[in-house]
Amino acid sequence: MSEPNAWPRFEVFVLGRNALQYKHSSSLHAADARHALLLARDIYFRRQEGISLWVAPSARLSENGEPPSATEAEAPQQYEVFLQLKPGLDHLHVASLLAASASQALERAERAFGEFPPGAVWALPSAALSCSEPDEREMLFEPMASKTYRLPTFFQLPEAVNHM
Repeated sequence: MSEPNAWPRFEVFVLGRNALQYKHSSSLHAADARHALLLARDIYFRRQEGISLWVAPSARLSENGEPPSATEAEAPQQYEVFLQLKPGLDHLHVASLLAASASQALERAERAFGEFPPGAVWALPSAALSCSEPDEREMLFEPMASKTYRLPTFFQLPEAVNHM
């Protein structure tokens, strides 16, 4: 049950340093898209594992297996399609396509990639995405390079701890 004053939930997609496609990392709650970008940066980039971020309101995400929405768009718009190849794996960005509705985008994705279990294919209007901009790269991600991330094994325990 959601609380009436809770911030909206956003889905976070990260492009890794050596990756070819964005992958879904997790969800977070934020006041707005810019706030979600900054929170995602602090959470997912402290180990410098990525080079770019996308965030989108969870409410704008459509999944295969959902009933078609009653409101269909008049003019086609661009949708981003994410696919989960096996249960438990992350959703990966696999296509951008034009469709009149999320339902149509999901149908086209199923024709292109085959049938998958409910929830394995996501369609998201491109306009709903908030993206980190290339000219903001230094401001957003470079401060994290000076913050050394240390695993617990980095720290030396005092000798007395070994005898507890």
